[in-house]
Amino acid sequence: MKKRVLSYVLTAALAAALLAGCGSNSNGSDAVTAPAAESSDKGDADAGGSQTAAESDSADVQQVDPFGKSDPPVEISVVQSVTVGADQEDRSENNNFLQFVEDTYGIKITHKWITTPEQYDQKIALSLATDDLADVMVVDMVTMEQMIEAEQAMDITDVWNEYADDLTKSLIAPEGTTGLEMATRDGRIYGIPMTTPVYETMHGLFLREDWREKLGLPEPNSFEEFEKILYAFVEQDPDGNGVDDTYGIGLNKDLYGDGYEITSIANMMHAYPNAWVKNDEGRVVYGSVQPEMKPVLETLAKWYADGLIDPEFTVKNTDKEAELVLKEQMGAFFGVQWAQFMSNAVVDLYINNPESDWNVYKIPSVDEQPAKPIVYDNTRQFMVVTAGCEHPEAAVRLLDIMHKLGAGNCTDVLPTVDDFNEVWKDWSWMPVRPESIHGNIPKWVAVFEALEKDDPSLVSYNYNALALYNTQKEMADHPEYRTSDGNRAEKEESAQEFIKGQWGTRFSGHIFGMATELADKDLLTYDQCGAIVTDTMVDSLAQLEKMELETFTRIITGDASVDEFDTFVENWNRMGGSQITEEINEFYGIK
Repeated sequence: MKKRVLSYVLTAALAAALLAGCGSNSNGSDAVTAPAAESSDKGDADAGGSQTAAESDSADVQQVDPFGKSDPPVEISVVQSVTVGADQEDRSENNNFLQFVEDTYGIKITHKWITTPEQYDQKIALSLATDDLADVMVVDMVTMEQMIEAEQAMDITDVWNEYADDLTKSLIAPEGTTGLEMATRDGRIYGIPMTTPVYETMHGLFLREDWREKLGLPEPNSFEEFEKILYAFVEQDPDGNGVDDTYGIGLNKDLYGDGYEITSIANMMHAYPNAWVKNDEGRVVYGSVQPEMKPVLETLAKWYADGLIDPEFTVKNTDKEAELVLKEQMGAFFGVQWAQFMSNAVVDLYINNPESDWNVYKIPSVDEQPAKPIVYDNTRQFMVVTAGCEHPEAAVRLLDIMHKLGAGNCTDVLPTVDDFNEVWKDWSWMPVRPESIHGNIPKWVAVFEALEKDDPSLVSYNYNALALYNTQKEMADHPEYRTSDGNRAEKEESAQEFIKGQWGTRFSGHIFGMATELADKDLLTYDQCGAIVTDTMVDSLAQLEKMELETFTRIITGDASVDEFDTFVENWNRMGGSQITEEINEFYGIK
């Protein structure tokens, strides 16, 4: 067995903390679904192999039309967490989306129980302990392991192969990811990953473009050009106020995460902190303790000493650090595709100062070798069909329906935008909804092509894509939304709402395009940890992470010499890191 199942006494809170700390980014949610597992290069250990094995075992399965209507309707029970509200029960029972699914596809969804996000894990644990299970449950990996061990999870290999639509498979289990492998035992599938698309986790460089142009600086196509920009943002008064009050680059107190982080700075220098990556010998190693990390810390210490970094970053989370963007005191930061919305700083700045301008760039490299940014398959939760469920195919069909409406051609069942909006407004009450249902990358590809050709027919297949196209085109056709002339005064209220909702969104599309381009050129680095939780992680990971943060912060701020990195590496290996490394390699079958 690849790894020993963790004890039932491991609490959900501890499991969540360990998973969040395993070298991946996380996105908060008030619902059951959350970020997800690890990814590997196309040639890495068994990437996607479990799906292939499962399909080969069921090669004779005849695929059916998952979008036919069951008559009479089939019924499946679910559990769900929702944010507490006055209309909580009414929305679960009188819900446009759930009613649409029943009326159109003959699948009736009933809630066995509904609870708050804070209570969800406890309710799941109680359900498992009493064997009082719903037909479909979304759980974390540790809980899925427990359910498989206790024979509470159904083998859904044949159901997946027979009912999963091609679009669902391409978005929820694309080539190069191992989400299905996480839920596969002896070639059989026991869970479906609630996938966050890997490429959406790539980070980009957000740069104050009007400052760069004002100072006559080139685009940051190299590390040297980027560093020159940072120094200029500090030393040449880019905001023109005559006060020494600007910083080059933003960091947050935890150093890693979705924005204002050091990960991308390290990636420029071919280092991969807070991630598990393949080394030249083919072994999985922890990037924070590799030799490449030492010059990264040395560079950051120099930047801090020279005033490029906010001296108060050590007490600021991402939202607090982002406030410097809104105050026009920060010129650059790195982050995931939605980082411009942290504290809503970039988009609010457009409203406060319509002349401000930001742009997003690929991460430059320190030398002639291209930078290969880290990406993660953040699968943290899995849809499990419980043993005894009478209609397991309905669970897979729900995934097909969600992907069809969110990312596919939905005009055959919802002929108009109004029809779609009436149904889609309640989509968040679906009990299973991986991030992949939005099809963000193919959607943006279609939107950019439609904008370039001025042809909305290219996005009319899906109303989400059409809405995105319309808002992007409206921004291009109405520059007064970003000017201070008289037209803006007349449109002030609608323009502000419009800008807040859409202007910064274009950065997401640009980063998706960059990620796709880099992937095509094999210029991405894939994290190898994801949802893996080893025995030693349970005992040692929190202490190792704390030591790493304290050591790196002390080096950056000058409170410790960069040579303390060597001591940190020794201690990290001695205090459990070396054993964790062996366990992860054992998981992949690497000697």
